[in-house]
Order: sequence, then C-alpha cells, then structure tokens
Amino acid sequence: MKWPGLLLMMLLMGCAQVTSLNLTKHQFGIQPTKIIWFQVAGLDEEQIALLRFQQSGEKRTSFEKNICIGKTWGYNLYQLRNPAEASFLSQMTGKKNIKHSCADAEIRPIWNYIAANGYNTGILESGASKTQSLSSFNQCGESGLVFLSSLYYWSRSEGQSGSPTFHYSEEVPANPNQIVYDRTCGSKSCGSSITEDFKAVYQSFRKVSSKHILIVRDFSYLAALENKEFQKAREILADLDRSYGEALRLSEQNSDYLILLTTGEARYIDMPDQGKNWYEFEKDSKHITVKRTKLMNTVLASGARAENFCGMYEEAQVFERILSGPKQQGLELKIINPFK
Repeated sequence: MKWPGLLLMMLLMGCAQVTSLNLTKHQFGIQPTKIIWFQVAGLDEEQIALLRFQQSGEKRTSFEKNICIGKTWGYNLYQLRNPAEASFLSQMTGKKNIKHSCADAEIRPIWNYIAANGYNTGILESGASKTQSLSSFNQCGESGLVFLSSLYYWSRSEGQSGSPTFHYSEEVPANPNQIVYDRTCGSKSCGSSITEDFKAVYQSFRKVSSKHILIVRDFSYLAALENKEFQKAREILADLDRSYGEALRLSEQNSDYLILLTTGEARYIDMPDQGKNWYEFEKDSKHITVKRTKLMNTVLASGARAENFCGMYEEAQVFERILSGPKQQGLELKIINPFK
C-alpha cells in the first residue's frame, strides 16, 4: 500500500474512534454553558441503598447513572470535619479558609467570576437553617450584599409577610437580587416537592440566559438523618433522585450541560445486613447508629467536563474543576490561590 493510502486509512480510523468514560459514550473537553449543581448535606453514596434496596435492588437510581464519581477531603485550614455549609462555600469559592463569619463575605464566589462571561447564577435552597442559608450574608453589611449580588434566589421556606412568593404550578418569578419564597411552605414543611420546585424554577430561570448555573442546595436530608427520621430521609432522597434524573435527561439532549452533585458533612449510618431488619429499620430507628465520622464527601458528575471530577481531591478544588479545561479556552481561569 502506498504511503498516501496508509495515511488516509489511519486518519479515518482516528476519526471513527468513539471516546467513553465509565463505559458510557462521552465527549472530552466540552465547555459547559449550562450547569445544574446539587449540593446535598449529609449524603454519602452508600446511602443510595435506602432507595435501591427498598425495591428489588436491580433497578438503578438516577444517582447511579452518573458517569464519574469523585471523593473530596472535607477539611479546611481550621477543621478536620467541616459543617456542610462550610464545605459548600469552599466548593463555590475555591478557598480553604472558611471562618463561619462575615469574613467569608470577602471571598469571591463562582458567580462573581463567571458573570463577565455572560453566565447568570440561580440558587434554590431547601431546608436550610438561618446559619446554613446563603441569605445569612445579608447580615454582613455591604460585603454581604456584594457577595450575594446578581443572584437569582428561590427559597423553600416560609417568608415574612409581604415577601415575594412562587408556586410550582404558576410562572415562577425570576428577578436578580431578590429572594422568592415557596408559597406552599410553612414553619415546618412544604406542600410542594423538591422536584416540583426544581422543574418550575429551572423552566423560568433557563429563559433568563442560555449560559447559567443553577445551584440546588438541600439541608433537609441531613436534618432527617440527625433526627433519625429514616422514612422521611428516604422520601427526601427519592425526591432529590428524581430531580437529579430530570437534570440528567436535559444533559442527554444537549452536550453543553454539566450535571454535578456534591455533598458535605456526610454521615455514617449503621445499616442492617439483610431481610426483615432491613425493611423494619425505618420504624425502629432507636437502635440505628448515625455518626459524623466521615472525613470525605462525594462528587457525582455527568455531561460536559464531567471527566474533571473523577478521582480524589480537596473540596476547594471543585471550583477550579468546573472552570478549568485541558485546552484553556473560553470559560477558563488560572489556578486560584486557595489561601487568599
């Protein structure tokens, strides 16, 4: 065979190559323009068994359909085991020096960096206490207002009288620098599901800009675990799994979606071994141990740039793995000093 023919054959073979990740077809180096990021407090990947073994054990959950799993060290400069809100803040800022004070408002969050590239950022928060909520930065004066500036913010909580509200069955308001409260929520619970609110909020938010990040922050699952309300915890986890599945379906239709799930303050649950004990432990929770012994948290990723999230790394590096690609083009930042 002549050299030109051989070169042509090699070229055609190279073009025909299909790349994959975790036995799934995957394109590497795609820049995400649409990011849906779930932050779930308390979750460890082993707890997916609450959903998987509730049925036959053969049906995969949406959480299991991600193409990449990573583990992050849950410590920073001050603590070996961070509370969830500190872990999430570290992930969103790329910094290790989270102090749990208004000093954190001086740190630039991810939405501050990407706004210049035309990205809008939305927050949907569920089950957050006053100290866990990002809205706590409103108490930090001008620096807190700057930290929260330009955000689209929806809260699954009861707002004060006169506060703007939304309902999942109606057109959801999407205005920057305004917290909109779920009208179905009272002091203890909400009449809507996380999935219903997620779908309604995202349907409205995606119209604001074709380039965006929606961060879904849930603390209700952790609260249920701490109270040993395992049936409630399973229901919340199933709700989050449905939301994650909705996001995955969007990524299957468009290659520029990144679907990300990160956890914080993961809990160890001493689950039963088999049989009758497994099906009854939700009812008899007093003998089940829930411990805060985990030193690592979980990352699940699918879609554009998902390959960046495989492996083990510090939780502050989640930030740069969203923004950094191998070709250093488009939405790319140099490595940011995590100590500043």
